[in-house]
Amino acid sequence: MDPFADIDLDSESVWLDGAWFTREDLARRIKDMIEAGDFRVSRPSQALERLEAALAQARVVPVRMPADLAEAMTATASRLGRPVGHLVREAVAYYLAAAEAYGAAQAQQAEAPDGPEGGPGGKVR
Repeated sequence: MDPFADIDLDSESVWLDGAWFTREDLARRIKDMIEAGDFRVSRPSQALERLEAALAQARVVPVRMPADLAEAMTATASRLGRPVGHLVREAVAYYLAAAEAYGAAQAQQAEAPDGPEGGPGGKVR
């Protein structure tokens, strides 16, 4: 599962209690709760902490792509109700995971001394 599923890096907001909150929203909510005598601020405080940590770890990666790919990406993100940046991050994560799995499988196959069928070159004798 995406560790940032409840964090929108593009709008710099976090999902809490059924709504998206920015840093400013959460700070205001915590302040209002304390002023109202409600000191149960751990959940909004933890959400703010997680958002701050995620934003501190995030890096901006500029990318150029053909217009038709950008339009398809925008349409797909809109259909899924996600920001384009989320779709790009998800696609890159899937690609990297597949490339790593492929590389591991290739390395494992290269380490097998007699091939998959028991003999040199994989042929059964």
